[in-house]
Amino acid sequence: MLDIGSTEFLFIVIIAIIVLGPEKLPEALKTTGKFIGKIKRIWKDATADIRREIELEEMKEEMKKYKEELEKLQRQVNDDVNKGLTSLDDLTAIGNRNFKDMIK
Repeated sequence: MLDIGSTEFLFIVIIAIIVLGPEKLPEALKTTGKFIGKIKRIWKDATADIRREIELEEMKEEMKKYKEELEKLQRQVNDDVNKGLTSLDDLTAIGNRNFKDMIK
């Protein structure tokens, strides 16, 4: 996140000592550390939320595929059952009795 080398860090510390003075420097570093910690937590939470959203979208797409496949299988089973009932109707057509009427 923050890509600061040792030379840059040393330069920042020297400028801070000149501007703030040695008395205020520890408090400024403490405050800066807390601020950087907050930024890191916010960054971590944001990336975790984005990752979760991406995973949810992937799950939704996968579930949609499964749902379509299940609906296709259900249509096939319904077609097969209806064909079977139609052939049973043909077999039980003697005496004007349909198989569908017999199972009601």
